[in-house]
Amino acid sequence: MRIILEPSDGEPEVVIRGRADDPLVQKLLGACRQVEGASRLFLYRDDRAFVYDYSEVDWFEAGGGGVTAHIGSETLEARCRLYELAEAAAPHGFVQISKGLIVNIARVRSVTAEFSGNYLAELKDGKTRLVISRKYVKSFRKYVMEVL
Repeated sequence: MRIILEPSDGEPEVVIRGRADDPLVQKLLGACRQVEGASRLFLYRDDRAFVYDYSEVDWFEAGGGGVTAHIGSETLEARCRLYELAEAAAPHGFVQISKGLIVNIARVRSVTAEFSGNYLAELKDGKTRLVISRKYVKSFRKYVMEVL
């Protein structure tokens, strides 16, 4: 990795050249997002906005025309698209496990293979089980083994 610093009077600018799927590039992007204060997000319930750290969220789920965030037994609304959350939450330990689910890896206790080719992720609360669709198993495994 090469680092070049060019003095400038304007706003700081970071340019990262590399493959988007390179784990080092992902870590650099995550570090840049954390510097900008993107480690928190607004979640909504009953027209009230609450500020949460990404680390507090167990998983995000798309369905019913919106995206919900699950924090313990609480369910709050995230007013953005799932693909936007997947991108913003990836540096904070989240990975997409199906078309409509993004999970916080730190909350996963175990993963079990199913006969269908899907996997079942059991969260640390002991009650929640989320299906890792076989389409996302490879990226899930890669994220856990290489990015974290």
